[in-house]
Amino acid sequence: MNYNILTYCIYLPIIAVIMIKIGWMFYVHGEVFLLHLFKNDQTIVKPINNLLLIGYYLVNIGYAIITIAYWETIKSTSQMLNTLSEHLGIIIIGLAVLHYNNVLCLNYLVKSKTLKQ
Repeated sequence: MNYNILTYCIYLPIIAVIMIKIGWMFYVHGEVFLLHLFKNDQTIVKPINNLLLIGYYLVNIGYAIITIAYWETIKSTSQMLNTLSEHLGIIIIGLAVLHYNNVLCLNYLVKSKTLKQ
């Protein structure tokens, strides 16, 4: 039995759901956060939110492709579960770090802009 193909068939739908569902949640709830930061300036919030969503999707797609390209040969069910957990865990932690970095950077930029004025 080829465990790699089975692992790909499990990994790809999970990463697609994570990518689409979490991306949409970031997009919808992030707009509220950005509106609060930029004092309801819709002309700047919408483009920033769209750029963040595009960046999010590019990071996810890039990670999924790189992960599949460098996937090791899987020889057992336990190794398959271990590999899935490792790769999915890395992307989830990476996305959380990127998300909080974006929030902190945007918050810092807006506060520094406010202090200069």
